[in-house]
Amino acid sequence: MKHKIITIILALIVLGGLASSLNTTEPTKVGETSSKNSSSNKSTTSKTKTFKVGDVVQLKDFKITVNKVYTVSGNEFAKPKDGNEFIAVDCTVENISKEEQAVSSLIMFKVVDKDGRACEYSMTGQTAANAGQMDGKVGVGRKMTGVYVVEVPKGTTGLELEFDSSLLSNGQVVVTLN
Repeated sequence: MKHKIITIILALIVLGGLASSLNTTEPTKVGETSSKNSSSNKSTTSKTKTFKVGDVVQLKDFKITVNKVYTVSGNEFAKPKDGNEFIAVDCTVENISKEEQAVSSLIMFKVVDKDGRACEYSMTGQTAANAGQMDGKVGVGRKMTGVYVVEVPKGTTGLELEFDSSLLSNGQVVVTLN
């Protein structure tokens, strides 16, 4: 009896591993928008490709485009800390799957510096940008455009946006921002 239970558990683990490996998605550049940023594509590792602002990148369920990157000056209620600035990443996410997809800026988006440290998401910067959030459901064939805002020290370079479409697949898009 114990032998059968152990065999079933091992079979489930193997099936789960196979299902996970079949669900991998390699990001692929499928187009380009008119962008003034002219940095070139580069490979940081054999698995992770880095894209540039304006590239249209396709994953299994989404097409992702970073339209532009700009600083947000803030207003009297929403200001960055002294010596910092708000950086807004304007993105479009298109649902190319056959079912409605959820998008969450806090789960799917992250801006990292040149050392791989995550930059702090800024709710006050998001309010100051007044350009819409990247949160909600996207219907089949529909798009969502908005901004993801972080607060960084002024003049920070080497920033990259990381977009993870799923916790279960290997579909990460990395876009060089500056």
